[in-house]
Amino acid sequence: MTPAAATGAALVTVLGVCLSAPFDSVAAYARGNFAQGLRQVHIDLEGVLDRASARVAEYFARAQSIVCLEKVALQKLSLGFSADGPARFVESELRLSWEPSRVDPTPKEARTLRQVLRVNGHAPRKKDWNNCTTPEQEDSEEQPLSMLLPEGRAGLSFEYGGREEVDGRAAVVIAFRERKLKPTVDVSLVEDNENCISFNIDGGMRGKLWIDAETSDVLRLDRSLSGLVEIPLPRKARRYGVNDEWIMERWDSSIRFKAVKFDDPTETLILPVSSSTLQVTRGSGTPRLRTNTQYTAYRRFMTGARVVPPQQ
Repeated sequence: MTPAAATGAALVTVLGVCLSAPFDSVAAYARGNFAQGLRQVHIDLEGVLDRASARVAEYFARAQSIVCLEKVALQKLSLGFSADGPARFVESELRLSWEPSRVDPTPKEARTLRQVLRVNGHAPRKKDWNNCTTPEQEDSEEQPLSMLLPEGRAGLSFEYGGREEVDGRAAVVIAFRERKLKPTVDVSLVEDNENCISFNIDGGMRGKLWIDAETSDVLRLDRSLSGLVEIPLPRKARRYGVNDEWIMERWDSSIRFKAVKFDDPTETLILPVSSSTLQVTRGSGTPRLRTNTQYTAYRRFMTGARVVPPQQ
């Protein structure tokens, strides 16, 4: 899924209920009637997920006409998790690809398409493409909210996690876990480069969703690995006297979503505004890496020849 360097940077993006009672308790909470909301401890969890899934499908359909600027800062970390050397900055243009059809009205996933624009402030150079970090190597990746589409939900178990506030919005917290508890790993070299491997981790993920109690929009998505994952290295990437595998000890990710307003015509969408990832990989060239991403300069294509200016 994501490339990682055997001797350089290591980076991976991993993805991958049933209580019943009226949803009125959640609505009461959203309106500020906390006492009434707390008296009803059960909610229609399947209903919450159905509404969130519908909002995700609507978001994918509308967001296809939107592009944004992705600003990624990749920071190697020391043993004490402080900065180890200068960060690497990559700026890219992103857009969403989702293609419903009459035969398949709800595709199993949406994908984010990436075009790298700048690396450390300059246009990408040949050596930048050999750096083996995700922005330069991955021009397409699964959009994380695809997990709420019907096929994605089938592979997850959910449970109610209470109520919290996110940026002043009342939210229902849903915990989830992949049904496939023991992860499997698919590993390959990137363009036959022994210093750059790509690996997919399937299974072993857990996390939480914060869903707006009124609108059913996802406000926050946290994901993490539930245990250690062994990553076998391709034969060509192994080094004499060194273990023939890496151990992914930790992978934690958090994505935040907020309202973005557009004009002409007026429209407000809940879109990703930031994400952060911390990974710890024993045996790799970069054992500890923190990635912070900002999504800015959203703009909307109204026709094939017209772009609405960036929104603030």
